[in-house]
Amino acid sequence: MVTLHPGELFVATEPTLITTLLGSCVSVCLYCRASRAGAMCHGVMPGQGGHQEESFRFVDTSVSYMVEVMARQRGFSCARLEAKLFGGADLFSLKPSPARQTSSIGTQNIQAARAVLQKHGVPVVTEQVGGDRGCKLFFYTHTGEVYLKHLQRTTGE
Repeated sequence: MVTLHPGELFVATEPTLITTLLGSCVSVCLYCRASRAGAMCHGVMPGQGGHQEESFRFVDTSVSYMVEVMARQRGFSCARLEAKLFGGADLFSLKPSPARQTSSIGTQNIQAARAVLQKHGVPVVTEQVGGDRGCKLFFYTHTGEVYLKHLQRTTGE
């Protein structure tokens, strides 16, 4: 069993259960049915923006790295991979206003994950994203199964 923390990823070389807790962060679970291999990331921010250190904190960099390792180093095409996308919650429920014209970090993370997967030609077969609650994920790398448990929302009052 491997527990991912923000900014980490794991590419399994043997059957592994990977878990993580998500709020506005996103996890992409990659799976190849033919090789029964899987990988998962815990992306914190959408794009790298030129920073090199801690690059796996960024959704675009971590997903690209996982695709590279799984597809190219193991000798099969990206089309044989499938992706499952989770997280990207808006935990603070900020209402859109004229002063707030940008989307939430959760929404930006979701958009970044979709864009990089599309760029690599990896189809998203399942996604459970957005909302206002965090979740805990359980990913079985050898079967591609993902279990999700929504966390209780606290009011902070």
